[in-house]
Amino acid sequence: MARIIIGEDNEANCELLKKILSRNGHRVFVAHNGRDVVEMAKRLQPQTEIILLDIMMPIMDGFQTIAELQRDWRTQSIPVIMITGSNDLKDVLRSKSAGVVGYVLKPFEPSDLLERIDRALGKEIVQKDQPLVKVFSAGDLSSKATSGTSDENQSE
Repeated sequence: MARIIIGEDNEANCELLKKILSRNGHRVFVAHNGRDVVEMAKRLQPQTEIILLDIMMPIMDGFQTIAELQRDWRTQSIPVIMITGSNDLKDVLRSKSAGVVGYVLKPFEPSDLLERIDRALGKEIVQKDQPLVKVFSAGDLSSKATSGTSDENQSE
C-alpha cells in the first residue's frame, strides 16, 4: 500500500489515523509540526506517496507547509489531503488554491478517508450514490461555492 505522512499536532488524532491507515496496509510516518513534515518528506526513501495535513499546527501551519513542499523538486508532486476541523470557506478555498487533492472534515468516517486516499493515489473507486456529508475534494469546491450543490459524483 502507500507510504503516508501524517502532519498532525494532536496525539489522539495521530493515533486514530495511524490505527486506521495501518490496519489497511499503509506505512505511516508521523510529524507533529509543519517543519517536520517537510523534512520527513524530503528524506524518506522510497518517496512518500501522500501527505495528510492538519491546517493548525505549531512552527508551520498547513498552508506554510504546502508552500515549502511545493518549493522543493523532491516534494512538490506529493499529493496533500487536508484533514481539519475547519469548515471555514476561506480555509477551503485557500486549500484549493494551494493545490490540495482533498479536504476532509473532522470528525470523519474512516471509510470516507480511505476512499479519498485511494482517489488521490489514482486507484479505481466504486462510486456510491450518497450525498456529500463530510468529505469532498478541492476540485469540487469551486462549483459548490458558486452553485450550492453537494453532489460528490461530479468529476474531479
